[in-house]
Amino acid sequence: MRPLIVASALLMAATGAWTVVLATSPPPDHSGPAVVMMSVALWIATVAAVTGMLVVRGRWARRLALAVAVAHGVVALLPEPDGWWGAAAILSCGAAIAIGGPWLNGFIRQRPAAAGPPDRAVLLPLVLVTTAFAIGATGGGSAAAAVVGYSSFLVAFWFIRALPGALLLVRLGWPALALGLAWPIGGPAGVAAAAGAVAVAFLAWHETVHHALHPLVQPGSRVPIPPELAPRDVLDAAEIDDRGRPK
Repeated sequence: MRPLIVASALLMAATGAWTVVLATSPPPDHSGPAVVMMSVALWIATVAAVTGMLVVRGRWARRLALAVAVAHGVVALLPEPDGWWGAAAILSCGAAIAIGGPWLNGFIRQRPAAAGPPDRAVLLPLVLVTTAFAIGATGGGSAAAAVVGYSSFLVAFWFIRALPGALLLVRLGWPALALGLAWPIGGPAGVAAAAGAVAVAFLAWHETVHHALHPLVQPGSRVPIPPELAPRDVLDAAEIDDRGRPK
């Protein structure tokens, strides 16, 4: 358990250090909204990866943690190196080694879980967060870029919570918004917005995503059965006889 805790702590510390780097030495060609977009996306992905590794021991969480370490490398290319930059780079390298090493194989599941949401339902909110990070990293600082980037966080939360209209939002609403604003955004940020819209729509229209939000069998639903078919211990616990009448 200790290697898993160390790896998680290193990843959290590295994300914190890169957040400080972005706050104290922001890239000269990146606006404030773009920098905040990158920081928020990094923290969302980091918390999701750490929670997934510590709580459910999922393979997807380990892969997400490695993806966060790669995102740290992307951030490292943007600002001018300084003391915080060096500390963040060391922490990110340590986190990547700790997460990718074989010492976690005994703590992280090596096979998919038998239960839980489908792969596409897990990947969809991560694509939304990745799109926001990509828009920020490519310097998307316009109002249109901010609308697409920050709305992706809201849509990811809406989808994860399975709130009303979540399926329609990820299938039509947000992809249409991102595609419609990709041209006004322009440049690499516009390409990132368009690619994110296509990827989210592609994932959202799969039937497993629909079943993740609207399961075929609702958990906890009550199905009436005749008393004579119920086990005797169940009837005794409910204090009713075999005809369904109170004793």
